[in-house]
Amino acid sequence: MHCVIMAGGAGTRFWPKSRRKRPKQLLELFNGKSLIAQTAHRLAKYPGSDGLYVAASDHLVKSIQNSVDGITRTDCFIEPGARNTAPAIALAAFVLRKRCGDDAVMGVFPADHLIKNDKEFQRALSLAEKKALEGPNLVTLGIQPDFPATGYGYVEFNRVKASDVHPVVRFTEKPDLETAKSFLEGGYHLWNGGMFVWQVSTILDNIAEHLPATYDNLASIENLIDTPKFMDALTEIWPVVDSISIDYGVLENASNIFTVETRFDWNDLGSWRTLYDVLPKDTDGNVVQGDATVLDSKNSIVLSEGHYTAVIGAEDLVVVSMADATIVLPRSQSERVQEVVHWLKSREREELL
Repeated sequence: MHCVIMAGGAGTRFWPKSRRKRPKQLLELFNGKSLIAQTAHRLAKYPGSDGLYVAASDHLVKSIQNSVDGITRTDCFIEPGARNTAPAIALAAFVLRKRCGDDAVMGVFPADHLIKNDKEFQRALSLAEKKALEGPNLVTLGIQPDFPATGYGYVEFNRVKASDVHPVVRFTEKPDLETAKSFLEGGYHLWNGGMFVWQVSTILDNIAEHLPATYDNLASIENLIDTPKFMDALTEIWPVVDSISIDYGVLENASNIFTVETRFDWNDLGSWRTLYDVLPKDTDGNVVQGDATVLDSKNSIVLSEGHYTAVIGAEDLVVVSMADATIVLPRSQSERVQEVVHWLKSREREELL
């Protein structure tokens, strides 16, 4: 399996700690290693791994190389601009087809998710790879839901007895709370974790069918891959490829889709709240990192870099203090961090982005 790590994140959810030049996947939030380094290490341990690649913007390549051992510039599929996951995956597939052939198996993985239990992860990958090789199948790794999340996409499946590989019925993106509760109770829905396995020929055939403009534009420069002229040609056509996710652009319209019912612990680390959930806490339920003091406070996360921070009499707060910016908000509203980023963009505060 040729493992492609999607590392094109913009660094908004963990502002002010994450920035454009240091997005979430490059942060060392725990274990002393960046999230992308942990992802690469996990994939490298898979016995069927036959190459590790990264899809990312050019300005992140050097930092990724510094963070992940063994990644060369040739291993990086460089996106000239942010166009969502479908064109990034299409680009990776075209490069892999030229280098490895149509029958090569391609795995796609987010750079910034937390996964525990490597043995179960490897078992799920093995099941997905086997299904991808059985025919023109698109395979997604489905996550066992443990609460009625309204911020995740869901995969509905037809259960196959005595198997963890099931045909997909439909995808549902970010349902309302009542719908999410019904999904959880029904037992026929999994979270869509953004991890996919397929043969290169299978995903390219589906992109040709459902996103023909993207396919045709990339196919027109396929002969230039791994030549000095490729990046200039890619930069010229990139603005006209479809800016759309692989879920919306391909998977929701395709057939022959299967999901592997995974059994490992997973967290997408999508906000300060979800990071709080996985970090060790003191007896009052506080997470404290850096030069900080927390007094008479409960269930808060306080991170301080650059100067001393004191928090007194607080409960359920997020406090993140950097040398040039500080944010304070209720832990339950931690997703609203992005509102600050959008505000800064509208005011052209580039030095804080």
